[in-house]
Amino acid sequence: MSSLKKNFLMLVLVSATALAQAGTAITLYKNAGCSCCEAYIAYLKTAGFTVKAENADDMGAIRQRYGSANAASCHTMRIAGYTVEGHVPVAAIKQLLQKKPAITGISVPGMPANSPGMGEEKPGTLPVYALKTANGQPATEFGRF
Repeated sequence: MSSLKKNFLMLVLVSATALAQAGTAITLYKNAGCSCCEAYIAYLKTAGFTVKAENADDMGAIRQRYGSANAASCHTMRIAGYTVEGHVPVAAIKQLLQKKPAITGISVPGMPANSPGMGEEKPGTLPVYALKTANGQPATEFGRF
């Protein structure tokens, strides 16, 4: 196979993977009227995700249900069977979807000023934490994004 054909095939595969990740549907649970949640939803949509936002009266119950109560932020998302809590950068979500680790999900606890939807991002400085592993063991930092 010529190098041109190999490069073309690689481009097609990479593009298909990126589209599959970006087009993945997200359900985001939030309090009604939360402006930072709306800014985060816009951020996700800009990255190509399809976001279904649902206002919830009891976010505590949602966090309990999806395993993010100990790493809470202002909104909880579900994507491809994972929980994503808070203002998590798209790069971390894409890594989660690509690597498919045996964890419950990922979180940026609280509302850090340098996270998406909360102000100016500073790539490489935001710690993203893994929620517990599938076997119940606590997980460590997922990475810095």
